[in-house]
Amino acid sequence: MFNVSYGSLLAILFETANPLRHKIFTEIVGAAISLIAAFPAQAIGNPICPAQLQPEVEKIVRSPKLNPSRVGVFVQTTESNPQVLSNIDGDHYFVPASNIKLFTTAVALKVLGADYQFTTSLVSQSLPNAQGELEKGLWILASGDPSFSSSTSLKSLVSQLKRLGVKRINGGVWASSSLKGTEIAGSWEWDDLQHYYGAIASPFTIDDNVLEWRLRPASTGEVAIFEWTKPMYASSWRVDNQVVTASASDQSAGKSLITGVDTSRAYPDKVLLIRGQIAENAKPMSGQVTVPNPKEHFLKLLRQELLAQGIEVRRSDATSQNSFDESISYKKLASHSSPRLSDLLVTANQDSSNLYAELMTRAIGGRANATESEDSFSAGLKQITNYLQSINIATDHVLPADGSGLSRHNLTTPRAIVQILNHMVKDQNFRNSLAIAGVSGTLANRFKDSAASGLLRAKTGTLSGAIALSGYATPASHPEVVFSILINNSNLTTRELQQYSDAIAILLTRLTKCPK
Repeated sequence: MFNVSYGSLLAILFETANPLRHKIFTEIVGAAISLIAAFPAQAIGNPICPAQLQPEVEKIVRSPKLNPSRVGVFVQTTESNPQVLSNIDGDHYFVPASNIKLFTTAVALKVLGADYQFTTSLVSQSLPNAQGELEKGLWILASGDPSFSSSTSLKSLVSQLKRLGVKRINGGVWASSSLKGTEIAGSWEWDDLQHYYGAIASPFTIDDNVLEWRLRPASTGEVAIFEWTKPMYASSWRVDNQVVTASASDQSAGKSLITGVDTSRAYPDKVLLIRGQIAENAKPMSGQVTVPNPKEHFLKLLRQELLAQGIEVRRSDATSQNSFDESISYKKLASHSSPRLSDLLVTANQDSSNLYAELMTRAIGGRANATESEDSFSAGLKQITNYLQSINIATDHVLPADGSGLSRHNLTTPRAIVQILNHMVKDQNFRNSLAIAGVSGTLANRFKDSAASGLLRAKTGTLSGAIALSGYATPASHPEVVFSILINNSNLTTRELQQYSDAIAILLTRLTKCPK
């Protein structure tokens, strides 16, 4: 974004006849010109000597708009005796947002292993009898597979039952898991629980623990048309649809109809309130709402799939509660394994999935020798801290409150983030899980028009008033460097904050070896 010339920016303006687009481009161009003026070295791609990096970073950090904010930067080489190239409050606490996932996923690789798979099984006390009946019910044993889906995973499990000759389940259908305890971090904000990024981290996860919906315009003045993507799955929900279809704007006069739709739900109620307006010529829009009771939802979908494949469930209390007796010998009737952990890490880091990171945290806890009173979540956080201590990362530099970064109670330092990145520098599975600037994941649309495109592998992080960018920079004329940029306590928009972090990151890709 910093390689755009003044001439090309003006050309865009003059070719933009539509008044609304002209206004938008004017704002974008104005912001770009301001950045070019503020950061000329990044804009034209001047090489930077290592000795120049600290003062160049300080110029960006001292930008007037950042004055009220807190900025932390730590950059060092990846050599065996690393050299610190820039340090601005590198040992001070910051809320890292999704950069906490760097610790979670790194420890998951080391504790669980790259080949680890989550397993979901169907078991019963006996095989089906001659009539194809399971006399003592069916248990589903779940381990918190974040990738488990109704369209493939669940169908596969039930198909295996079908092939085994099961025609009827005379007992109940129950669910159990070796993971126990907290499914929601206590420091999460209640409002987050209705949004997809706040999906509950349950062992009984299916379809990301969300329900998808679509909304399309009706005739002008009428209530918009709402529909669930999978109506059967949402049969117990009520929708209060207050979205009105509005007339389209008069584009020829340069007028723009401002449309918007807001959704809300009082957790844990199954009532979705949706209100606002949508233009009559607008394309259908879609959204998601989180499932408040994943275990109940999972069992409901399992029963529906059993019936869909012709397996009868005889008892009316098919989803009743029961206690799984581990002293009994059960027969495994069907099993499904997730992709390898190394593949799941891509979703956790490149796409920044909170659900994936939270379930990995609980899987880490499941490997620990937890006490009877300790749940999998708490044990997972303890294991992460213990591992970091074992590799000489100061435990008071990483204070995790969850595994995903959604909690504002997470605290860490830029130095600690750089330390875990340095520790994982040769782990290709870890590196592959990070987004590439201008190419993939949460960085696909950042750095596209800059020389940094393809030269950064990094993890992003975003909360209101806080952003993070940490990873590896590979300059063309300098050895690779590892970096962490954290900005907190800001009233700027996320995009404005990202422009400053990106300006620093672009500097790193301009590093070059210089005579001492």
